[in-house]
Amino acid sequence: MEMTIQEIMKIAAIDTVLGMGTVFAVLIIISLCIWALGMALKQEEPKAAQAAAPAAAKAAPADDADGEVVAAITAAISQFIKNQYGEEVDEGQYIVRNIRRATWKHTS
Repeated sequence: MEMTIQEIMKIAAIDTVLGMGTVFAVLIIISLCIWALGMALKQEEPKAAQAAAPAAAKAAPADDADGEVVAAITAAISQFIKNQYGEEVDEGQYIVRNIRRATWKHTS
């Protein structure tokens, strides 16, 4: 008994739908498991830590950088933005919070 092209295409379509359906079902199950684990392991921050976060953001710069260095870097950033984008930078719009020495290797 020989199969016609239509019967072969019908079986191929059914196999394709079953295969892709299985793959997508497994992917959805994996996605739901990852989401459930994320929800189960999620830790809420205490309210005291949330209230302290804005206060820490307004803290003074690090001890290793004095005020003159911070002022110079802030002025340089403001001038760069003005030259590059033509925008005036308001005082307090950009805050320098962290200064660290770059560790670039010069090749010259």
